[in-house]
Amino acid sequence: MIERTTYKLKGTLRIDFETDRARLDSFPALESDWNKLLHRLTKADEPLRYHDGDGEEDMLYPFLENQELTVFADITRKKLSNYGNSFANVQGTAMQAAYVQKLRQDINRWIARLDSYLHNTWQAGNNSSPAAETARWLKERLEQSLSADELDGNNNYYRMLRTVAAIQENADYYLNQIKDSGDIDPALSLLVVYLKNYGSIAEAFNRRLATLPELYRKDILHAVPQDAVQDNVYVIITPTEGIGGFTLPKDEPFPAGQNATGEELIYRTEKKEYISPVQCVEADALYGFSNPSYGGALELYKQAIQLQDTTDAQTLFAHGEELRIGWQVESPMLVLNEGERNISIYFHLTADSSILNNTKGFVLQLSGAEGWMEQTSECYIESGQLCFSFRLPYNAVAPASCMEEVHGTTTEYPVIRILTDNANCPYKWVQQLIFDSVEIKTEVNGIRNFSFYNDQGEVDTTQPFHPFGIQAERGACFLFGNEEMSLKNLQEVRLKGIWKELPETEEGFNKMYKEYGTDADAFKVSTEYQKGGRWKKCGDEQKLFSFNENGDLNSAEIVFSFTVQPQSISSDEIAVPYEYSRDKDGFFRITLESPSIGFGTKAYRTLFSETMVHNSGCKEKKRKDLPSEPVIPVMADVELSYIATEETTLSDMERSFIRLSRITALSRQEPFPITKGEKQPFLPSVPAENLLYFGLLHALGEQNLRLYFDMVLPQEKIPFYDPQPGRQVTLAWEYWSGNEWHPITIESVLAEETLGLTQSGFIEIKLPEKISSSHMDKQGRAWIRAAVTGDLSSCLAVRGIRTNCIRLISQNGDGTPLPAGTIQGIKEPDERIESVTQPLSGFGGKPAETATGVAVRQTSRISNRHRALMIKDYEHLVLEFFPEVDKIQCIPIPQNKGASKICLVVFSRAEDSRYFLSPAWKLAEIQQLVRQYASPFASLRVINPVYERVNVHCKAILWDSVPDKGKAVRQLVVLAQNYIAPWYRKEEIPMLRQRYSYKELHARMVNHEDLMRLVTLEVNGKSLSRIDVDTVDFTFEGKHPWSVLLPVIKIELLSPYDGIEKAEIGSNFIIG
Repeated sequence: MIERTTYKLKGTLRIDFETDRARLDSFPALESDWNKLLHRLTKADEPLRYHDGDGEEDMLYPFLENQELTVFADITRKKLSNYGNSFANVQGTAMQAAYVQKLRQDINRWIARLDSYLHNTWQAGNNSSPAAETARWLKERLEQSLSADELDGNNNYYRMLRTVAAIQENADYYLNQIKDSGDIDPALSLLVVYLKNYGSIAEAFNRRLATLPELYRKDILHAVPQDAVQDNVYVIITPTEGIGGFTLPKDEPFPAGQNATGEELIYRTEKKEYISPVQCVEADALYGFSNPSYGGALELYKQAIQLQDTTDAQTLFAHGEELRIGWQVESPMLVLNEGERNISIYFHLTADSSILNNTKGFVLQLSGAEGWMEQTSECYIESGQLCFSFRLPYNAVAPASCMEEVHGTTTEYPVIRILTDNANCPYKWVQQLIFDSVEIKTEVNGIRNFSFYNDQGEVDTTQPFHPFGIQAERGACFLFGNEEMSLKNLQEVRLKGIWKELPETEEGFNKMYKEYGTDADAFKVSTEYQKGGRWKKCGDEQKLFSFNENGDLNSAEIVFSFTVQPQSISSDEIAVPYEYSRDKDGFFRITLESPSIGFGTKAYRTLFSETMVHNSGCKEKKRKDLPSEPVIPVMADVELSYIATEETTLSDMERSFIRLSRITALSRQEPFPITKGEKQPFLPSVPAENLLYFGLLHALGEQNLRLYFDMVLPQEKIPFYDPQPGRQVTLAWEYWSGNEWHPITIESVLAEETLGLTQSGFIEIKLPEKISSSHMDKQGRAWIRAAVTGDLSSCLAVRGIRTNCIRLISQNGDGTPLPAGTIQGIKEPDERIESVTQPLSGFGGKPAETATGVAVRQTSRISNRHRALMIKDYEHLVLEFFPEVDKIQCIPIPQNKGASKICLVVFSRAEDSRYFLSPAWKLAEIQQLVRQYASPFASLRVINPVYERVNVHCKAILWDSVPDKGKAVRQLVVLAQNYIAPWYRKEEIPMLRQRYSYKELHARMVNHEDLMRLVTLEVNGKSLSRIDVDTVDFTFEGKHPWSVLLPVIKIELLSPYDGIEKAEIGSNFIIG
């Protein structure tokens, strides 16, 4: 059985508080109904005596017991209104048979009394009178309701119940039959006349007594009904775009339809209201989550908050998307159009940086023509540098400058973004790293698209060509250039290719040029680069040809090494294609410096002529061999490679081509360039792990900001939401100056009505300076943020954040709340106002007090004298001052020493009509008021009911003949729920301090008609292996006196053909 709380500890419902029978307003001090008086005489405990017509004294009870009129009065006084529900609630329990037996006994007693009356009438010869016929008919109806089958409990009970109910419904007809028959005993008739006369006297007395409470209240206490409290509403004023700020005067009227008397209902402003052009267009909640799976790494999330026109309130700091913050690095060093490209970015750390071994948790994104391209990268710390390196293979897409429509920003050069990754978020340790300079290094191999010139003009390098021309004399040269290389500070450039039409070995080369007086080592070239219209030397002369250890000719490779770095130029100097001109930097020249004969084309002609002249004037034996024809080198498969670096210190960013910007939590990952400084933390520290960001549009020139926060209970936490009053939540505000956050002093927060987002209200801030264009992002938004600290579980969910929300008060209303959307404009048209909307219903109003209300208030005042001493005093005080409370229950908690701790459990439909929960601010308000009337030594706590899960797991086997197994499962669920939480289906207020029996729950389940066998029944994993009369029961209840159990019911159907514990059909039903 459920163990119920005593009446004194069950709490007070509002309906009971307002209709307390202890008041004399409509209380019948004396009973005036003769039927009830007659029934009371029949049931009187003490023996009553009377004298009959012969003067003989006798007992009144035997005389009245077997009278038809008294039997009928007994039947009609039977209260059957809740019999059906009570019987249904004890199905399958021992009480079921007791209910049937009790009603059967009552009917048998009525039958016996009617039978005795009929026997007396038969003896008196009045067996055919109307009264006797009525008695006989009633007796037959009652006898027919009884079943001979004692086992047919349910049907028998409901048949008896319907018979008695039918008699009660026709009570007036049967009563008239009895009274009009003329067969009532004279003594009984006299008694009835006496009771009716007494009833009229009692009724007159009651009427006179009923005037006394009103007399006492009006003439002695001078209590009068309280006037209506005017309703309040919030309206949103949207100013016409471009108008700027303006002020509405006090008492500005807003029409709201008609009031109860038919007049135009007017709401008005209570003070001057400044209408600002500022609009809150974005709000985000940023929060960190310490993930134990990654060693407690702080994962960062960003939650977009819907500002208005939302049907569902949003719980703060939940359901966010991954937030990535970090750096955007823009540089010409990232112009990497082709080849195999290796890029390294170094952040030079200062000596005060805390360097850890963990370097995971970053994502690198490179800007491409179609969007951001995520790169596989390495991160490591070496030699006091935080390094990020990645590689672009030959077939990788070339980086591209950013475009607004693709990347959300526009840049001159390609961009690399270094962002945090929640997979192993580095925020905790990276914010301890401080750097003062940035270096970028690129190594590129395999550039094949570049400009190449020799004395014959521009050369197509995709085909074999003569690099030194067709003569290749000493001083012959060629030059080349590439726009990508022209943008960088080069450390080294290499020209590579394959030699064609040359001897394949050093020996062959030397043999060919022996008669020219030179060899392979004599071929040397000089290297130069063009800067400022002049060619400048680049290192010493170097051999043109090289051979391996076997003497075979190597591929061509000419190196440009720079001790002084060449220039970087801006992209507007780049021509496409990259053509040579004397004033263009970024070109390189290679000149053949030796031997003096060059490749010998001219020497060959001279030597050939001399040999022919010689041979023509001498005999054959003295003739010379003709000279070997020299080769003109041909080069193929030409490509370039280079190494470039650029470094800049943070104090010298203005002269650098590296542009460093922070990626912050602001909208769309907009980069914000850093200001000139000596050093920067790699990731900025934040004032708290939970932040709220607000983006404000049209804020130029404004200094005062005013936001209205519409807060409600977080639905996703209900019913297990348990806010505790008194736990503080604080907001610390900052504003964005364009590149960093600046604090807002507490004195500058002019209003903070939300108490840390624990209730709805206004927040008004005066910034230290007016908002200028430098404060705004590229979308024209100014930003403020709040660091939220304290007990975040007390924060409510956000239903809306609104600017230009002003409060209006009714001028001629009756206290009834104005429905949302009623006010749609101002009374007199104003071109400065674009629209007026009323997003919420009215609040704070109260209709004029009725006479009953006055009586309730005065009775409560007289009862407790506005002092909280007894349990009822606490409960009545709350119900008197807080009309939104539907039930209050005072629970005294005994302490080891001193007075008991007083716990007030509040049930209210105002914020949550399903589980009767109230926000923390309302609980704190109730606690503050009750403290005024309680003893200063009393320990008081005001809380919500606490809902606790109770897991019910049932494994059962149904009969094969059951046609709808799903229906049977649902019925089993309802049986368990109706036992543990009957209030849930009835939508009633739950009872506290309930204890439940496992055996009773088992009995309810096992007696279901579709159930062949109940295999197991577990409550919170606990069960009894055997159920019989001798089995010791166990009970289950909540952990606290203010706990309410909410069942989570799982019904699992097993196959009758399989072994026990083998599931065939699984059905999970979660209730609550």
